[in-house]
Amino acid sequence: MRKLFAITLLLMTALEPPALAQEVTAAEIAPTGTLRVGFQTASPILARQTPDGGTNGVVVDLGKFVAEKLGVAFMPVAYANQEAYSRSFGKGEWDVVIGVRSSMTNPSPDFMVADAMYIAAPGREFANASSIDAVGVKVGVSRGGGSDQFLSQALKFAQVVRVPGGVANAIEALRSGTVDVWAANPVTLKEIEDALPGSRVVPGAWTTGRYAASLPSGRSVAAHSTLADIVNEARRSGVVQRSIDRAGFKGVHVAPE
Repeated sequence: MRKLFAITLLLMTALEPPALAQEVTAAEIAPTGTLRVGFQTASPILARQTPDGGTNGVVVDLGKFVAEKLGVAFMPVAYANQEAYSRSFGKGEWDVVIGVRSSMTNPSPDFMVADAMYIAAPGREFANASSIDAVGVKVGVSRGGGSDQFLSQALKFAQVVRVPGGVANAIEALRSGTVDVWAANPVTLKEIEDALPGSRVVPGAWTTGRYAASLPSGRSVAAHSTLADIVNEARRSGVVQRSIDRAGFKGVHVAPE
């Protein structure tokens, strides 16, 4: 009898209408009926604050697409820098987070990639990225960010200098001599180069930055699978590419299969 009941339950689960399954998953991902999407605005490759106090950028476009697919409203949860973003994990402040893959425990497939490079302070010259790792060289990174996590392990001789995130803080660190180079994605480096005369991007990448989405810990396999499917759809259907094009990014690409 128990065996018959188990078989019946299995069949009922397998025959559950797709629409109902989607509703159940959406209710788990966004239980309030609004998808709260967390991200940081200190890195322009992710998002920017607009003059009217709003936000725009690739992660905003992706977050809206996820919310639309789930059939719920979208609400941005923007953090001013990497430190505030990192502290938000585990606090229940968002339903989905979008950012650097290395900051996540259960990331979705990548939706975007970009070469991570260095920019040298005015008056400092380096032949290429591999020449940075030398005694006496001070490498600036956004505290707690992907550059910090990677270079703190990868660099053997250069000194990693952790600075609060944001283009303005990076420029000040380079201008003041606090750091010799700054490590970041190409979009951030272009903004620094435009604002700091004499600064120069060092040839060569030290890694490729990977960007993904994630749910808070404790979500079901079905919820993670649903998010992965939506991110893949955004990548394959051109949603991510159109957002990159609108922003005018150079050196940023849709993640490959």
